[in-house]
Amino acid sequence: MILAGCSRREPQSEPVIGLLTDFGLRDPYVAAVKGAIYTVHPSARVVDLLHQVEPFQIWQGAYLVEEATREFPKGSIFVTVVDPGVGTERAPILLETRSGKFFFAPDNGILSLVVEREGMRRAWKLDKPSFYRAGKSSRTFQGRDIFGPEAARLAAGMDPDQLGSRIEKVESLNLTPASLLGQSFQGQVIYVDHFGNVITNIPRDLSSRLQEGILLRISIGEQTIRAPLVGTYADIPSGKLGALFNSSDYLELAMNKNSAAHQLKVSEGTRILVRP
Repeated sequence: MILAGCSRREPQSEPVIGLLTDFGLRDPYVAAVKGAIYTVHPSARVVDLLHQVEPFQIWQGAYLVEEATREFPKGSIFVTVVDPGVGTERAPILLETRSGKFFFAPDNGILSLVVEREGMRRAWKLDKPSFYRAGKSSRTFQGRDIFGPEAARLAAGMDPDQLGSRIEKVESLNLTPASLLGQSFQGQVIYVDHFGNVITNIPRDLSSRLQEGILLRISIGEQTIRAPLVGTYADIPSGKLGALFNSSDYLELAMNKNSAAHQLKVSEGTRILVRP
């Protein structure tokens, strides 16, 4: 499909539009965003990534969008909405990564981990109302009125330079990159999953000298615990804490069939120090 009056970007194939929000599944908001997409581009390929990010939790959304979009190919388009500041001065943006993926999002830091992993190639402030949803726009629902229709136009072949004005940088969360500190590794908790596993931003390649079977000293806030570094969850004794590198190669604290987050009383953003 080619939209009238638009120069065409030549996609290799019809791209997927993936949706990730904190809208939940009991309200009409996800359906409204999809309807806005299909109104502009009836043959769009829309995929639900997830809609149960905890309301207003930008930290959590930043981790989930980075993880959920990893396996998608170049040219994929994502609408990411976790936006407690909707309707304020923060801008609606479009970002293209160096790997060629496109992200529509509020400029509130939710793309921090995506940019950290894939880099930013180009970004735009979505300041062209002629490409918004037809009719009156709402200040409280930019997912429907801006992101959805513009994602549809991009998927249909519109050049992203038509959708907005170039910007040089985007907002970032106050994330301290994982680093070496003497013989120790420091980082932050970036996500707590629904199993209660505590996922940090300490990557395997930074801490490759940590071998399975060693006992780690882990300081979180004022508490210091000891936990073995294991290969999988079943290697952790029942009722005990352990550490492992998860499927995304981040260091994770876990309990076998229990919640490490409940035991440690931690949340996203908590600083962590790991010593062999």
